[in-house]
Amino acid sequence: MLHRRLFAVIAIATALATSACLDDTKSAPTGKGSTSTSSTVAAPLQNRRADNGAVVQQNGLNGSGELKIVNGNSSDCAIVVTSGDPKSPQATIYVQGNSEATLSGIAGSYFVYMKYGTDWDQAALGFTRDQEFSKFDDVFDADTEWEITLQPSIGGNASTSDVPSF
Repeated sequence: MLHRRLFAVIAIATALATSACLDDTKSAPTGKGSTSTSSTVAAPLQNRRADNGAVVQQNGLNGSGELKIVNGNSSDCAIVVTSGDPKSPQATIYVQGNSEATLSGIAGSYFVYMKYGTDWDQAALGFTRDQEFSKFDDVFDADTEWEITLQPSIGGNASTSDVPSF
């Protein structure tokens, strides 16, 4: 089997070299690192994750509010706490699948947005694959300690809505 593979590589290389020699209308490649053949190899998929409970973005945690997140899903998520635009949050906390974490220091009234997905890109503050975006419909306030469970449940008392990517 090894000999067949080696032979195929030699045969292909010989065929390429022969066709390049026979076709004198083609110019030789120029420039450092140039080659006469190209191949595209797909990069392996990455599955990067932040640490569970890591505050991956912070722009104003200075209050006394606390939010406990119980992620009962197998997908990781990033929870965004903001008083308005989810692109300008007070903070974003990363919660791995089937884990829980608590975000402290929340100020004022706020909304809770969620990003779910695979392969966390810290520089982009988002997932690269299987992305889903949603938000809790209710407004939260920092005067109350809240606990949210990220798993659909019969008899649950909070509704969510899908939102555009952020």
